Amino acid sequence: MLCILFEFPVGRYHATPWGHHVNEGLVEWPPSPWRIVRALLAVGYTKLGWKEVPREMQALVGTLSESLPTYRLPAATLGHTRHYMPIKGWKRGVQKTSLVIDAFVRPHGALGVLWPAVTSPDDRDLLGRLADRLGYLGRAESRVRARVVSPEELVGGWDVSTQRQAPDDEPVRLLAPVPSTEYATWRSEVSGAPENLLAALQIETTTLQKEGWSGPPGSREVVYWRPADAVSPRTPGPAVTAGGAMSAADTALFALATDRKRDVLPLMERALPTMGLFRRALLSKLGEEPCPELSGKDEQGLRLQDEHRHAHFLPLSLDGRNRGRVDHVLLHAPMGFGRTAQHALRRLRKTWAKGIDDIAVTLVGMGDLASFRTVAGVPLPELGRSATWVSLTPFIPPRFLKPRGKHSLDGQVRAELRHRHLPDLVVAPVVTLPSEGSEAGLQARWFRHFIRSRQNSRAPGPPPGLFRLTLTFERPVEGPLCLGWGCHFGLGLFVQTGEVMTGPNSS
Repeated sequence: MLCILFEFPVGRYHATPWGHHVNEGLVEWPPSPWRIVRALLAVGYTKLGWKEVPREMQALVGTLSESLPTYRLPAATLGHTRHYMPIKGWKRGVQKTSLVIDAFVRPHGALGVLWPAVTSPDDRDLLGRLADRLGYLGRAESRVRARVVSPEELVGGWDVSTQRQAPDDEPVRLLAPVPSTEYATWRSEVSGAPENLLAALQIETTTLQKEGWSGPPGSREVVYWRPADAVSPRTPGPAVTAGGAMSAADTALFALATDRKRDVLPLMERALPTMGLFRRALLSKLGEEPCPELSGKDEQGLRLQDEHRHAHFLPLSLDGRNRGRVDHVLLHAPMGFGRTAQHALRRLRKTWAKGIDDIAVTLVGMGDLASFRTVAGVPLPELGRSATWVSLTPFIPPRFLKPRGKHSLDGQVRAELRHRHLPDLVVAPVVTLPSEGSEAGLQARWFRHFIRSRQNSRAPGPPPGLFRLTLTFERPVEGPLCLGWGCHFGLGLFVQTGEVMTGPNSS
């Protein structure tokens, strides 16, 4: 058996899985057998001075391709950085940029790779010389120290293989080289393929694209089963304990991105349908398991009567250069996220919106609500604490309005507050009329552009009327404050006084 131990001195591992775009925010973890074998070949050329692959390396490649390795994974967290790379041209006096997401895994220990192959002392010696000289794995910034060890030296971590060991294990698709004999049989039926497996392993990506290969010749896609807790997001709050067990979490923050210009993200005016589609994408990760905190329904499929304790999908616009577009989603469920919900949150990778088929979704963090009151050192006005709150998105009464009584605007707002066990108002809600004379009036005009129907939804539409309100409570309350029709999908969202948005083109 051959065993390679990889350590990460910089603390990060960067590698994009085959068939995925870098802006999807995915990381190939564990590293695929195909990537490891190609890295070893590259070391031979760059560090051992090969002009051509020696016979002992050809034999080693044949040995490694005959079997699939197993992995000993350390605990790891998932993170990313966002870079706006300058490109040619200017727009309204600002240089155009292109968003690039740099996703990475931060391993908290060494990674072990075990090949169950029958090897000779010469194979181990050659593999040891190659591993000692390996400087990086994946992208060039993924610095590694590698060495050949005995299996007994691997301690801790999770065993990852092609065999599913637990019901909640998640599939990971990795590329591996096919056995040499299988490749020879396949090549006899395909014209234009490399002459042997060794040549196939050395083809550059540009050549594959030029010749129209959908995947590297000589490779096979293998499904490994990784524990759902093996890669955790970087959590501001205690969503995962040191032992890998789930703990209390009621809030998650997601970042949205596309691989095109950043201004193609959904407009805030489309908050309702955009959050509805985001919820649909998230529910698709549940399978058949009931999850009332995300679906809002019990095990019998009936709507929860839980005083709005299930998930609220809150659209955020955090990038000042991208004002008025939804670039983050804050998901908050006062009842908390159970194990099923947390697994679904970790698996979500993409969503869509009208005219945008592919929006990459990155889980920034998951934990308790208090951990998200500031993001990157900046307070979130949606999660502030104040006695006075103002509409960020339009309030739509849940029932048809009447001039007075419990169905009046004042009566319906106060009923919404009682239903959520919030303090009463000092005065009736103050309505701002649409006008051009003030910032508040401009915001009220902007509210007319908000979409009030969810895409492909059979739910009845809202009663007529939408309002910009100012609410003054008897005592300070903490956000998020979401009231009225559509409050679980971005409508009726309030912020502290002074924090308003009037759309990207209001000035």
